[in-house]
Amino acid sequence: MKYLILIGGGLSDQPIAERDNQTPLQLANTPNLDRLAQTGRAGAYNPLPESLPAGPEISLLGLLGYDPVEYASGPGHYLAKALAVPVGEGEMPLCCDFVILQSSHNDMILKDFTADQLSGADSATLISALQESIVSDAVSFHSGGGANNLMVMKTDPFPERLQPPMELVGEGIRKHIPQDKSYRELVHLMNEAQIILHNHPYNKQRSTADADAVNSVWFWGNGPLKPLPEFSKHMGKKGAVITASPLFKGIALAAGMHVPEVEGITGFLNTRYEAKVDATQTALETHDIVYTHVGAGEPVSLQGMIDDKVDAIEDFDEKIVGPLVQKAELQGNVRVLVTENHMSSVDLMRYKKSPVPYVIYPAPTAGEAPASFDEELISNGSAPIASGQELIRNFINEAG
Repeated sequence: MKYLILIGGGLSDQPIAERDNQTPLQLANTPNLDRLAQTGRAGAYNPLPESLPAGPEISLLGLLGYDPVEYASGPGHYLAKALAVPVGEGEMPLCCDFVILQSSHNDMILKDFTADQLSGADSATLISALQESIVSDAVSFHSGGGANNLMVMKTDPFPERLQPPMELVGEGIRKHIPQDKSYRELVHLMNEAQIILHNHPYNKQRSTADADAVNSVWFWGNGPLKPLPEFSKHMGKKGAVITASPLFKGIALAAGMHVPEVEGITGFLNTRYEAKVDATQTALETHDIVYTHVGAGEPVSLQGMIDDKVDAIEDFDEKIVGPLVQKAELQGNVRVLVTENHMSSVDLMRYKKSPVPYVIYPAPTAGEAPASFDEELISNGSAPIASGQELIRNFINEAG
């Protein structure tokens, strides 16, 4: 038996008042998800433990079968793993995200944590400028192929968690910049980067084109490294992950999983869906369990873009769920789980610690068939499964 887990970022949400109290998932046309819910077994699970912050570095661990409370590391370590950047003793890997800040009367507002969906080439140009202009033996910069990049810094561990920029959209940043003396060098680096970016030709060109300048970096992702047991031993299956997310890549590589490079996948609405389908089929030929992650619905959720979120859900249904389930049915020995790793609310523009829906197809035993795959599975079904690791183990073990 083969196992396919399809993870759609940004599927579920809260009802939106200006859309007749419907959610984007209810507004979207999702015939493939609805068919699975009607013929498989659908329900809900809790993706995030109460004791940890919301974020993909936590929720994705659970879906890989690991207890996040036991195994969660600082996200910077996962990014370093994804980029094959070694981290030495006394060094801290930090996510170094390019962001767009907007002036306010007495603050700067975090407008866009994707830096206008910064391209890999432009990211490399800007990271190179930081590396060349910030002359210090204590830091090094490494391009991540987009807005999410890496800085390795010689420093003692920071006492508090640095907030990710995706948690701060629409907020003034002043209150979120740490003031304790242990962060003094970090804040200095941020200020220095702002000056470099302000004077860079790339931003001069954006100004000429009347586009927002990519005018700052945001450091986050600190925390200890907790090694993961090898996935094949932990789960008893040979696993692969198809994703554009650097964090998910890093987690999977840390677990000894196969993570192929797939050309043209971006994590946004312009991703090459057909390339993900092809990569998934190839991985299923040689692996027992394959995770295919589509993150396009998450950034638009955190930016409050309702129509784009509906589009992302419909693309996931049409271009990922439809063709891959059809191929699974033709193959005959593939079981499919469709879910998301946590709620990304377009209404709140934040992650939310809520149960999220899932569907298993085919299911050995089916309960009462719902009319559609949406948030009603959370409120009308049985009690949610307690965690991602419990969901994934049930999915595998009940097939025998």
